[in-house]
Amino acid sequence: MLGRSARCRAYILLVEYSSIPLLIGLYLLYLSGYGLVTPKVRWLTFGFLGHRESIIFHTGILPHVTGILAILHAVGGLGLMINRRVRDPTLRAALELLNILIVGAFLFIQLTFLALF
Repeated sequence: MLGRSARCRAYILLVEYSSIPLLIGLYLLYLSGYGLVTPKVRWLTFGFLGHRESIIFHTGILPHVTGILAILHAVGGLGLMINRRVRDPTLRAALELLNILIVGAFLFIQLTFLALF
């Protein structure tokens, strides 16, 4: 099993590497959501994002990828908080396991079912 400092480094890397792609994905989903209801988005994006492109963004793979990035970001952030705040090693291990099982696996399975079915 990895030591506490190695797990903290892994969680920090997970949070750092997921943050910018997550921001871009959320911003594109935000703009394309407005693109579904108002033509102003085409003007704001210099013609890049119209109604047709907004539909493609919202029905394509982008929401699934953004959701996976959000889950990875949440697992990393919660794991880092657990390692920094919880002093009892048994409780810390239990909380990390719950973090990975509930936030990581359960939400990933739910998101995948929503995207596929």
